[in-house]
Amino acid sequence: MRKLIIFCILIFFTLTPIVHAQFMADMETGLNLSGYNDVRVPGNIGSLFSLQNDIGSNASLYFRMKFNFTFAERHNISVLFAPFTKTYKGKPKQNINFAGQSYSSIYEVKAKYQFNSWRLSYRWDFIKSKHFQIGIGLTGKIRDAKISMKGKDNMGTIVESSKKNVGFIPLVNFFFAWKITPCMDLRIEGDAIRTPHGRVEDIFFGWAGCISDKVRLKLGYRFLEGGADKSTVYNFALFRYIVLGLSFQM
Repeated sequence: MRKLIIFCILIFFTLTPIVHAQFMADMETGLNLSGYNDVRVPGNIGSLFSLQNDIGSNASLYFRMKFNFTFAERHNISVLFAPFTKTYKGKPKQNINFAGQSYSSIYEVKAKYQFNSWRLSYRWDFIKSKHFQIGIGLTGKIRDAKISMKGKDNMGTIVESSKKNVGFIPLVNFFFAWKITPCMDLRIEGDAIRTPHGRVEDIFFGWAGCISDKVRLKLGYRFLEGGADKSTVYNFALFRYIVLGLSFQM
């Protein structure tokens, strides 16, 4: 996947002078807050527990980066790098059976929730006027997910286990912006899909405005929600983000 992304970036740079494309680099950071995070591994016989409510986590920093190419005014291709890891630590409120190991509620447990996301998107802006910009497209997402735990069983013996999942998910990409001025807008953008086995929504609501001719500031709120219900793993989670971002036009 990394080789594919690097190849796409090189192709975009090569084609930019030909098709008069506009290149933007978007960097986003801020605070991440864990909402619910319900887990059961295996999905049909493990203990159903909440990483957030039964173990607990604090607010943490996050970072993601997106490269976007706009060509022929209405066509957009973007590559997103969104690594994400959340740590949960505390004494669980119940004994937990997770991925073949038993964890006692007497002892502290440390869990790590990894949900790295690599996405390649195409979007067509079918409306691009003085006051509005609206687009729809498709996203191919590679999900690199892992849940790991380390603690002690009822005998006080150290135990640890994990569940890893790597897979491809097609998503619907969308963008809506209300242009208050030529240099300022309110926007909603993201990727989402719902299937019989699960769902994904990664959506940003916020404000964007110019700092200079080449730099834009972004402020807002993002939520990432979804999961899957399968025999091997059950996991549905919600994360909230307080967002600060900068976009650089090149």
